[in-house]
Amino acid sequence: MSHSSTLAYVADEAASKQQALRSEPGRYLLSAAMAGALIAVVLAVSLKLGQVFFAAGDSGYYIATAGFFGVALVSIIVCKVELFTSNVMYFTVGALSGRCRLCYMLRSWAMVYLGNLAGVLLFVAVLAGAGGMGALPADHLLFNVVQHKVHAPAMEIFWKGVLCNWIICLAVWVPMRLANEAARILVIMLLVFVFFFSGFEHSIANMAFFALAKMQGMAGLAWGDILHNMLPATLGNIVGGAIGVGLVVFRLERHTLRAV
Repeated sequence: MSHSSTLAYVADEAASKQQALRSEPGRYLLSAAMAGALIAVVLAVSLKLGQVFFAAGDSGYYIATAGFFGVALVSIIVCKVELFTSNVMYFTVGALSGRCRLCYMLRSWAMVYLGNLAGVLLFVAVLAGAGGMGALPADHLLFNVVQHKVHAPAMEIFWKGVLCNWIICLAVWVPMRLANEAARILVIMLLVFVFFFSGFEHSIANMAFFALAKMQGMAGLAWGDILHNMLPATLGNIVGGAIGVGLVVFRLERHTLRAV
């Protein structure tokens, strides 16, 4: 993809997403559910991998967890399924370029968010039927991470959500500027590592964290605790994706829309 056509490509993709939303909402919802399931299955494996090092007292346990999680975004991009966090960026560019209507942008965000949640819950339900993650000790890495997420101050969660989706949307945007497939995958994996290892808040990954913790019977995890994290994380993700990447790249590259 040429450097000058990246913004036009994203605007075209947003228009295509709007058309799919209008004409085949069921397929659109299924696409979102698939993305949610991919997030959940990769997170479950990432946690099992990290736990191997965590249980052994190795301080580098989170390197393994964060390093593997990029597989989820690579799979989502390759499969072209709908993830809420990147969808925010696409539709922001679509709306700013006049290719998408505001009402469809908001409808897409809501449908993809709910579809991602449905996919997460469906995978976790199937995993529960398969025996879950086994009997976990009270100090398991999953419970350790969730404890930190529910006890952080709301504004801290919000800003971590902003930073998270700034990085995630860059992990979608930057590879579009590269011609080599291996380089694209490497950049995605490394940028996802940046957000995950930094402890930033990804609302859809958090859905999977909380669903897995609930499935495993985590003691003391109340619904109010989950909302305390999910609301600011989601709002932060919207700001990071819409303003941090969508608006910024539109302002930087809108001249290319007239050039292509």
